[in-house]
Amino acid sequence: MIDTLRTVVMWNPSAGSADKAAEVRRSLTRMPHVTIREPVGRKAAIESTIQEADSGAELIVAAGGDGTVSSIVEGISQAKSDPVLGILPLGTGNDLARALGISLSPQDALQVFTNGRELRIDVMEIASSSGTRICTNMLTGGNTGRYLERMTDEVKQRWGPLCYLRGVIDVVIDLQTYRVNITCDDEPEMIFDSLNMFVANGKYSGGGLAVSPDAVLNDGMVDVIIVRDGDPRDIASLTTEYIAGDYFAHDLIEFRRARRIRLTADPSMPLTADGDEIGTTPLSVRVLHEALRVIVPQDTDR
Repeated sequence: MIDTLRTVVMWNPSAGSADKAAEVRRSLTRMPHVTIREPVGRKAAIESTIQEADSGAELIVAAGGDGTVSSIVEGISQAKSDPVLGILPLGTGNDLARALGISLSPQDALQVFTNGRELRIDVMEIASSSGTRICTNMLTGGNTGRYLERMTDEVKQRWGPLCYLRGVIDVVIDLQTYRVNITCDDEPEMIFDSLNMFVANGKYSGGGLAVSPDAVLNDGMVDVIIVRDGDPRDIASLTTEYIAGDYFAHDLIEFRRARRIRLTADPSMPLTADGDEIGTTPLSVRVLHEALRVIVPQDTDR
């Protein structure tokens, strides 16, 4: 595929593993149909992607982490043409690559561009206080960002997507509670006192944490997970349910699946999309079904 398609690689030199992928880059430079660009920052990456797509690029490879992928997808969504996305995982999280079954080894992932197949996946169109953008994998809101910054790898592995709640033990007074009003599709509005929420298109967040293990990237829906406020002991017990593989059954978890979401919060809830801060609520989400073409391994079961 990469042997015949006009390909542009958007290389993020500051990505976590970029300095370890020198041989992969040398391999790319030897390919006759490949051009490498190094846009700096999200805005430049979006603009460069639009320009390359509208100039005839057929395959655009995001060589970086989830933030790089997000920027390239945003550019593809704004382009007049419809190039295929390739992912060369060079970041620290690489959560969309994980969900698509793409090897986290850059050398192995490079082979997908030759031996892989095309898959259409959904994306989320989200609107928040900072405007409208595309999100490919995971939208989060609430306390998660504050605590993920403090968590060690060991704590993340034990607590999974609820690892931020580990902060309850030491800093329970710092947990912000949000009065959330949420509407999923045409269902009646629901109101919760919430600590956190996830809107999952893919399975993983935070570098492989299985937030929504059964999420499907091309089913036309997202998984909505609300972590409700409660007694500190009940909050702490969520880790047991997560380790047992059934934390959705916990009394403090609200789970829905939807095509459209509207959410407000008091106070305003901070939001992240694919790891980037995107302002605060109010929030709206709309699933764009199979809007993105992406190259995946032949054996990806999706």
